[in-house]
Amino acid sequence: MELRAILFDYGGTLDGAASHWLDRMLELFHAAGIERSYEEQKAAFYRADEAAYADSRVADMSLAELMEFHVGKQLEALAIDDASLHRQLADRFVARSTAALAGSREVLVRLAERYRLGVVSNFYGNVARILADARIAPLLTVIADSNRVGWMKPDRRLFEHALRGLDAEPHATLHVGDSYERDVRAAHALGLRTAWLVAGDRSAAAADPLADLTISSLGDLERALAQRTVPALAAG
Repeated sequence: MELRAILFDYGGTLDGAASHWLDRMLELFHAAGIERSYEEQKAAFYRADEAAYADSRVADMSLAELMEFHVGKQLEALAIDDASLHRQLADRFVARSTAALAGSREVLVRLAERYRLGVVSNFYGNVARILADARIAPLLTVIADSNRVGWMKPDRRLFEHALRGLDAEPHATLHVGDSYERDVRAAHALGLRTAWLVAGDRSAAAADPLADLTISSLGDLERALAQRTVPALAAG
């Protein structure tokens, strides 16, 4: 079956190749000279994550507003009261994500000429707002945000919702994401093609039987599709 549609994860995929938000925050804290244990920072990060999922106001936030909220909750959990640090961490996170989204958009503009595109993401309800601000939303046929749809990856129902929006069969759809469990394994179980986005050396991941393609950037994906180096991913 020829490929007709491509679904993308958002965090760690469109906004930074194989770059988990927790890892980014750890880097930013370290660069700012804030030394806390990994477990402390991880707990603070996921407390902020839970707060973002639970607060209905987040569903309308821009990326900058989201990170103002998220970083604030992390600092609160760490008992750090520093407005300057708060602003620095949020601004630097947003700058990195914004640059990555601009690069992703360049690739998606070209892919949209050949495929129906969509996003399926475990997010806070505002991923459509962020994608609209990044001028990516007009390129997409469907945006499936877990906090709006009601299911989270790896729940197959979130993928099924996205497939209905695309009007595409699983075997004619490629899902691109950085999480092995939530993206590769979950999409494969539903019959989708899978592209696993991994950081650095791809050699260890390249032999994985569940990933049709192993990439380290969206540029890798575009080149593989253009060259038809994987027969199952031939363009429609």
